[in-house]
Amino acid sequence: MRPIFAAICLFFAIPALASADDPYTILGVSIDATGSNALEAQTIAMRRGQAMAAQRLIERLTLPEDRTGTPLDFGSAGAIDSIFDTTAIAELISGLQIDNEQRSATRYLGELAVNFDRRAVVRLLGSYGVPFVESQARPTLVLPVYDANGQFYLWDENPWMSAWTSRSYGNALAPMIVPASETGRSIISAREALALDEPRLRELATQYGVSRIAVLRGQDRDGVRRMGGFLVSFEAGAEMAVDTWGPESVSGTWRDGALSFVIGRENVWKRVAIVRNTSTEDMRVTVIYGGLAEWQVLQAALTGTSLVTNARLDALSRDGALMTVSYRGALEQLTSELSERGATLEQHPGLGWVVRSAF
Repeated sequence: MRPIFAAICLFFAIPALASADDPYTILGVSIDATGSNALEAQTIAMRRGQAMAAQRLIERLTLPEDRTGTPLDFGSAGAIDSIFDTTAIAELISGLQIDNEQRSATRYLGELAVNFDRRAVVRLLGSYGVPFVESQARPTLVLPVYDANGQFYLWDENPWMSAWTSRSYGNALAPMIVPASETGRSIISAREALALDEPRLRELATQYGVSRIAVLRGQDRDGVRRMGGFLVSFEAGAEMAVDTWGPESVSGTWRDGALSFVIGRENVWKRVAIVRNTSTEDMRVTVIYGGLAEWQVLQAALTGTSLVTNARLDALSRDGALMTVSYRGALEQLTSELSERGATLEQHPGLGWVVRSAF
């Protein structure tokens, strides 16, 4: 019984869960285990759940090809609990929360939300030389339209919408926001969304402070969910840009379909944002703004970007600032990450590199 008692102590030593919008938080880990008694069943379930959460986090932050040849190559090395013991996994965790608990004399079920210590995870990935993504993409507003044999539903009678509202995706590397029906139904209908009604979409984007909307049409045919749609972007001074997504089929639940979309967008972001060149470059930039509030937003975008290691303010005026920025990675990556934070980086004939608002 000693190993079981040690695992229980580790579990109860973990503090409360941190913010669910943190990408180092893994939500919705289903646990189900049996044992010779209730305590043993709970211990086994907790151990498995923490291991599953740790593996999901590492898979979220990294690409499979970067884990190849390391102990974190789960395809060949196996699951994470076959690589690291219970104590090593617990040391990565800073908090957890248990929901939907069910227990009997020999069985324990529940759903875990696990928050990980960023520094501990970074040390682990660094020890194996595995590059990882360090920042989230900008949020996407999701409009899940349900196609019931040619009848389209968005705000009511919509299992596709329910799948998105039943779980938060704000902690994903590509965060997703679902509009509240009270707000959204007064702005856009299902058919207007599918028709990509630009004025309506722009109004909704403004309402939620986003520049990207995913209009996702879902159908259910003989238990197979089929999804496809459009990714719409609004950039400052530019026309609405539209890319297609899908179609793809999911044989699981609607929630599996939502998760598949999120993981796909995370993989797109990782291939853009993972830094492989760690050398530092200096750049002189002019920040252009229309007032104090806009300056504060742009300054936060620059200083909060994971690629920027130092940002020095050299001069400040009513409508512009000069800064010296030190950054890692490729210039294209810096441009992309600033764009995700609502700022554009571009060359100006007379001013050199300029940072301004993207909206």
